[in-house]
Amino acid sequence: MSSDVHLGRGGYAVHVGDLISLLDADPDLREHLDPGTLDAARLASRTRSHRLTPGVWDAGAAMEPESHHRGFLIYEGLLAREVEVLGRRCVELLGHGDVMRPWQWDPADAGAHVQAEIAWQVFEPARLAVLDHALYQRLAPFPQLGVELFSRGIRRAHALAVALAISHHQRVDDRLCLTLWHLAERWGRVTPEGVVVPLPLGHQRLADIVGAHRPSVTTAMGDLVKAGTVSRRESGEWVLHGGPPERLKHTRLMAALSS
Repeated sequence: MSSDVHLGRGGYAVHVGDLISLLDADPDLREHLDPGTLDAARLASRTRSHRLTPGVWDAGAAMEPESHHRGFLIYEGLLAREVEVLGRRCVELLGHGDVMRPWQWDPADAGAHVQAEIAWQVFEPARLAVLDHALYQRLAPFPQLGVELFSRGIRRAHALAVALAISHHQRVDDRLCLTLWHLAERWGRVTPEGVVVPLPLGHQRLADIVGAHRPSVTTAMGDLVKAGTVSRRESGEWVLHGGPPERLKHTRLMAALSS
């Protein structure tokens, strides 16, 4: 089925109208179904998809007039949600399997005491499956799928809580090391060289993630590279060496002894 193309803010393209089955877009969902129900579930889980090209994404414009548009399931690509409060910004990375409702505010949030500015960036070409009321009605005979989609939201909240705890560590080098290992748990790739984190993470983006200023991140990352804890490829990918830091003081001591 051909798709319509719309240009969003910043000139990025949104392709709307492709049909996709959730079970084909995200094969992990099949694990929650009996083999005898797969064909019926694949048909019931057909929905529209959006394709995004890299750039700024005007998520507010993606909200459809239909009031029961619940959100999206990301099944390809890499996006970032940037949240700014009184000049301080944090970044959340989202990718395959994440469920999101990207509108800036629900109506109930209009009177919030702390206002936040939300922006979205598409780092890699992305595909989003539309989650609307009609889809959930069709999935009623397969409650396992609804439970799994709900669980995806819970897992995302847990990852955010871990990131928040990491940001409370006093030392910037500790925050960076823990953050890279936290991201590697999901996106990392084990190689003979070490664990590769194939994400576009420059110093400013890392600073936004760990809650630090860029100069501090540059200094701390230099210390980590010098200690052999991490290295960076010419492509920009970070490589983690050794194992996750179970005891940060011990890790720093061993790095000091080896320098």
